[in-house]
Amino acid sequence: MKGELSIRRLCEVLGVSPSGYYRWRGHKPGVRRLGDEKLKAQIASVHRKSRGNYGSPRIVVELQEQGTPISRRRCARLMRELGLRGRKKHARRPRTTDSNHGKAVPKNLLAQQPAPTGPN
Repeated sequence: MKGELSIRRLCEVLGVSPSGYYRWRGHKPGVRRLGDEKLKAQIASVHRKSRGNYGSPRIVVELQEQGTPISRRRCARLMRELGLRGRKKHARRPRTTDSNHGKAVPKNLLAQQPAPTGPN
């Protein structure tokens, strides 16, 4: 495609101003973007050390203990960009009744009572 159409014509077709295109092409990343790149490396490292268990709240605590100031929202955004997620805890089922036993089932004593005639 290069050489077939001029930049001015391509910008016109795409609805972009030529000055905006040239500004975008010569754009250098800002301080925040550079900081994000450093944080991404640290976040990936902590996530790897936790064997993929830690989510953003735990990673934030870990980074803050190392002296890196970061908020939970920023950490969550960077983790999303990296495609990292913490492991969810498995759902625990309550173990209150053991129906698989060889014991006799007790009688229902409430069924032997007379039916109530009114409240209380």
